[in-house]
Amino acid sequence: MATVITVPCSSANIGPGFDVIGLALNVYLEVQLTVTKKDSSEHSLNCRITYEGVNAESVPLVAQDNLITRTAVYVLRCHGIRAFPAETHVHVKNPIPLGRGLGSSAAAIVAGVNIANEVGNLKLTKARMLDYCLMEERHPDNVAAALYGGFVGTYLNELSLEDTERLEIPLSEVLPEPAGGVDTGLRPPEPPLNIGHFTTFKWSPEIKCICVIPQFEVSTAKAREVLPETFSRKDAIFNMQRLAVLTTALGQSPPDPDMIFTAMQDKLHQPYRRGLIPGLTEILQSVTPQSHPGLLGICLSGAGPTILALATHNFDSIANHLLEEFKKNGITCDWKLLEPAKEGTTVTRPTTESASLQTGEALTYASSGVSIDAGNELVKKIKSLTASTRRPGADGKIGGFGGLLDLTAAGYSESPILVGAIDGIGTKVKIAFEMDKHDTVGIDLVAMNVNDLVVQGAEPLMFLDYYACSKLNVENTAKFIEGVSNGCIQAGASLVGGETAEMPGIYREGEYDAGGAAIGAIKKGATILPDTAAMVEGDVLLGLASSGVHSNGFSLVRKIIERKGLSFHDTAPWSVNETVGANLLTPTRIYVKPLLAAVRKGLLKGMSHITGGGLLENIPRMLPNTLAADLDAKAWPVPEVFKWLKEAGQLDDTEFCRTFNTGLGMVLVVSESNVRSATEILQEYGETVFRVGSLTKKTNEDCVVRNMEVWR
Repeated sequence: MATVITVPCSSANIGPGFDVIGLALNVYLEVQLTVTKKDSSEHSLNCRITYEGVNAESVPLVAQDNLITRTAVYVLRCHGIRAFPAETHVHVKNPIPLGRGLGSSAAAIVAGVNIANEVGNLKLTKARMLDYCLMEERHPDNVAAALYGGFVGTYLNELSLEDTERLEIPLSEVLPEPAGGVDTGLRPPEPPLNIGHFTTFKWSPEIKCICVIPQFEVSTAKAREVLPETFSRKDAIFNMQRLAVLTTALGQSPPDPDMIFTAMQDKLHQPYRRGLIPGLTEILQSVTPQSHPGLLGICLSGAGPTILALATHNFDSIANHLLEEFKKNGITCDWKLLEPAKEGTTVTRPTTESASLQTGEALTYASSGVSIDAGNELVKKIKSLTASTRRPGADGKIGGFGGLLDLTAAGYSESPILVGAIDGIGTKVKIAFEMDKHDTVGIDLVAMNVNDLVVQGAEPLMFLDYYACSKLNVENTAKFIEGVSNGCIQAGASLVGGETAEMPGIYREGEYDAGGAAIGAIKKGATILPDTAAMVEGDVLLGLASSGVHSNGFSLVRKIIERKGLSFHDTAPWSVNETVGANLLTPTRIYVKPLLAAVRKGLLKGMSHITGGGLLENIPRMLPNTLAADLDAKAWPVPEVFKWLKEAGQLDDTEFCRTFNTGLGMVLVVSESNVRSATEILQEYGETVFRVGSLTKKTNEDCVVRNMEVWR
């Protein structure tokens, strides 16, 4: 059994992109990689290459000449490995047309870096792989699209001459005869960190790509030679304006043909390539959204000569017209209808059983995808974080088989009532993945548990977390635990332990899920809330302001964001100084300390944590069967994020307040005589308090919200 590496082709310079935006497309370079135990190999660098597909008769099958294996050897030598393991078999299946502007060199280089990562067991992240790719292929749009997938925007850091002039570094920019890659016997320098930067744009699902592929090649070097050294200010402004519009317009649904067609115009590179591609100007001008309904825009793919036409329908008619236009210039073409390759490069490894049968090698836990070393490194990183959460009764130390709590040292001289809560974060974590920000969801995890404890009058004492992923990313996981520790400090609980589980095949790469459990206590003789027997008609309902959406309703939130064609990296329509993702990642407010202060003074009869189910389903959970909650929607302000979500999602009033907290994270029952005292002590702890309603005699509904029309 072989490890299979698949890399999508890519289209770059989409319209005015010019090495800025790239699109991964679903034609895949496939590499089947097999390592067998041999004492030696007769092949160059211990690597046997076989090849099928485009230009099979002319592709070099010697490891130091083939671009894929040249790249792999370069990466291996950066890590002190001079050649492939004996013997490595690289079988290439390549349907990507070479030299046609579909990122064939980028796909080859991405494949090569992945081969090195596999045979050298280098454990490179995708971000680090990007650095290696960009040392030899200085087109970040093609490379990032091929590696990460989807529709991407990119830029490069400048590299010093000493970083780029080493003979050991193979270069692809002068294809078909790459330079560099010379074996000087020296160890090549590892690339600087974070050479390239990218972001993923939204791509409307209606848009498909018609690729018209002429049967001749234009090398990257030749295509670049025709470009001038300088461009006019007017033309640069022209391209920048259209580029700014295009990246958003291609993500909107339904797509706007007039906007996209105009935004795909270019004055910086396509006009200069007219001589390289016969009839280019006439061909590009021969189709418009008016002449061919369904067409959105048309341009060269990369350096060309492939023509990329974006369309929503009428694909055959558009493609056949373009083929006829090329035919007038004596050029035969193929065409393909393609879609974005969202997953980017994938690596499929054989099962440990099949691998052991093939190689006869001793297996390790790491070879199955689980790294004990990474787990140990994580423990070292987070020990100081957990220690910062220590409190009387719990020292915040981790590393044992369980977390300890001394109730006497915690202040409980008599056996208390123990209260437990368990919860997760929900789909809010998907925004953390997208934004690569992991600390705030750690706070959310704690909040969802300790807020459930405190409504019963319990003091949170200890917390444990469970973190599951495909492959442990130590830095991201440490940031997550940093958030958990922060939440524990806010709640006065000690983080006494947890579990980190690597489960390859269960979770997608880069994603994780987390759960948590909190244990709290109520002193013997204290009232366990809600005190339903003490509640009477006329008791006041106080609301505590939320910090935003908190941690529920995010499946609906993401659906609304998607419907409006927004990326989490876009500016939030409701908050001009933040992105959508950053605002939505505002952590759930932890109300423990102010509420405990009010409870200890006997000021509260009941509390309701407003989570999934919103006001209508959570408030009745603290009430006796004889009483109902009557709230006035005019009594508290609805945050801007909720106003936007309600309008954008066209949510009716009832659905709105049974899904979201609408701006109230907690609702409390207080007797009229205690309203002032309770409000004052809560405000001392920084809470914003609203008088939102009262208890009434129950007739039909458990909870009524009046004047909901103010939300419209």
